[in-house]
Amino acid sequence: MPRFPKAAFLAALLLVAVPTPNAAQAQRGDTPVEPGQTFTARVVEVIDGDTFGVRRSAGGEVTIRLHGIDAPETSQPGGRAATQAARQYIGGQNVRVQVEDIGRYGRAVARVEVQGGDLGGMLIRDGHGWYYEQYAPNETEYARLERQARNEGRGLWSRANPIPPWEWRDRTSGPGETSVEDRDCGDFDTQPEAQRFFERHQPGDPHNLDGDGDGEACESLSGG
Repeated sequence: MPRFPKAAFLAALLLVAVPTPNAAQAQRGDTPVEPGQTFTARVVEVIDGDTFGVRRSAGGEVTIRLHGIDAPETSQPGGRAATQAARQYIGGQNVRVQVEDIGRYGRAVARVEVQGGDLGGMLIRDGHGWYYEQYAPNETEYARLERQARNEGRGLWSRANPIPPWEWRDRTSGPGETSVEDRDCGDFDTQPEAQRFFERHQPGDPHNLDGDGDGEACESLSGG
């Protein structure tokens, strides 16, 4: 019987041991999905203007980060309005989800279609988010919709010099911290992770992670 080379065995073991993005999803309770996958679902939670929880028609729940848009953080001007707009558009609605990528937190980065309309485009059109060109450079329609919203002073563009969320995140990072993609409950894999971040940014709750003021951040997340 041929011997299995030790180096090859160790390499194979490492491949098995290293978690894939989908494995990370499954660990926190999300149903694994793949880029290119399309499915129908019902929206069960609107976390903020660009992050949602959905329950698939085929079963299982998935956390969605909306493709091509960066909505204001809930702690910055326009953030609550963006969350409310997303809630009005898709809260409790049946949607069609097209997965574009799996983000670094294991979330599905996806397009969301509701009643025949593209949610990302709707939010950008109404001034509830920036076209996220860095991560979606080919979305020329999103770029056009943002220009139109700016010119017409819609939503966040009614304010003088609104701060993009990526700059807001840099400004609100704690001493010695690096900025992350988001600073809201949709950004964390588990409740303990969110709680640690929440406690590092005391006093107060600058990122609005504790909605009911009981000292427990992001209670909708799993316990880890």
